[in-house]
Amino acid sequence: MNPTPGMLMLLATLGTASASGMSNPIGEQSESPPADEGKAVVSTNDAAAEPSGLIPIPNYTAPVGERRHLLGDWGGARTDLAMRGVMLDLAFTQVGQGVVDGGRDTGWAYGGKAEAVVTFDLQRMDALPGALVTLRTESRYGESVNQEAGTLLPVNDVMFFPLTDEPDEGIPFAITELRYVQFLSPKVGLFIGKFTTLGADFNEFAGGRGDTQFLSHSFLSASVTALVNPYSTLGGGVMINPTERLSITSSLYCATDSSTSAGFDTLGDGWVWSSSIRGQYTLGSLPGGMMVTAQYAFDNEFIDFHGQFIPPENGRLPRTEDSWNVFWNGWQYFYTEEPAAANINVTDGRTDLQGAGFFARAAIADRDTNPVLGVVSAGLAGKGVIPGRDYDTMGIGYSYSEVRDAPFITNRILESSPSRMEAYYTFALTPAAELTLDAQWADSIVATTDSAWLVGLRLRLGF
Repeated sequence: MNPTPGMLMLLATLGTASASGMSNPIGEQSESPPADEGKAVVSTNDAAAEPSGLIPIPNYTAPVGERRHLLGDWGGARTDLAMRGVMLDLAFTQVGQGVVDGGRDTGWAYGGKAEAVVTFDLQRMDALPGALVTLRTESRYGESVNQEAGTLLPVNDVMFFPLTDEPDEGIPFAITELRYVQFLSPKVGLFIGKFTTLGADFNEFAGGRGDTQFLSHSFLSASVTALVNPYSTLGGGVMINPTERLSITSSLYCATDSSTSAGFDTLGDGWVWSSSIRGQYTLGSLPGGMMVTAQYAFDNEFIDFHGQFIPPENGRLPRTEDSWNVFWNGWQYFYTEEPAAANINVTDGRTDLQGAGFFARAAIADRDTNPVLGVVSAGLAGKGVIPGRDYDTMGIGYSYSEVRDAPFITNRILESSPSRMEAYYTFALTPAAELTLDAQWADSIVATTDSAWLVGLRLRLGF
């Protein structure tokens, strides 16, 4: 089975080995990227002898100023390993951030996270046509100001995930993803195993996992999903690619988080059915796209806010077994240096074309079960907008959430409409080393706590 553009789009839809902003082996970029991105290049063997695989082999031998892997080709061993079907991507992200005014408390914190993603291309191994296995491991150390900011959503997603019992709890080693993918045809694929949900709300200018583009959760995902979505969980699903510009994904997974556990002990403690349709288009020569997702959570236990003013029996609030949410996001370039030649890879958490555009998000949720009734966000972003800094990226966004209105609680205890603004500028020291300056203003979820002003510095290294 040879990879086709449709199959590559399915791989990108699933986010195989790329959801954290690591070097994307899918090869769906439309610009002329750094030499190792999206090109099946071999350095120590003849290209004609390259075994046929599902994922193109990056060029690890490019100069330091052009590649996304600081460690390069390991003297040729990395390319040889990739030709045998094994690709390893490493990333290390550090964040120093402080609440300089407002919030629950002012102060500074520093922490970091390391991620390793190993992709086994079973087709390239000549073991099983159309099959992939993805393994993701994560570790975390240090602290964040997520609690001190007093916000509804984290101001630093790098340090918030994976989920732990205590905020900022250190994680020496955790397997957050072990997923098997099987293509039945170039247009249809199945997947099963353990996987992460963060980063699945794909957007060209506002997506990823917090280590690229925006740092806070408000611009990475629709907050209405926090009630039902775990970070890492067990499940499976199907991917369908009717055309090269349209993809459909539907999955069923356990509602209980298993970031630091195998997940089998809680398998069946509630389920989430999530289905998405994603498409791309061009306005003239300018690319754009949008995505719509619907989620239904069932066989679980949620507080029924519909009966919140009725005195609960035996001191217990009324419960219900299901909940739902629907969210949309869209993006559109309004200027590019060169026309896009193909579909944009929106799964890698990066602005791929040199140019500028805008993004927007909107979501609604079940009024009876979800404390966040709706959310909207929008902003501008770009890449290479300063002459001579072609790979620098920047963005600015505003988000607004509507929290359930409860008399004598909202506006006295809880903020009914928390808002947030964030602006960032990322200096591309090299394609593999990115330094980001970040500033945020964020409403507290507690009505009596002042809005927080934050500044931060993020350094991401890709190995």
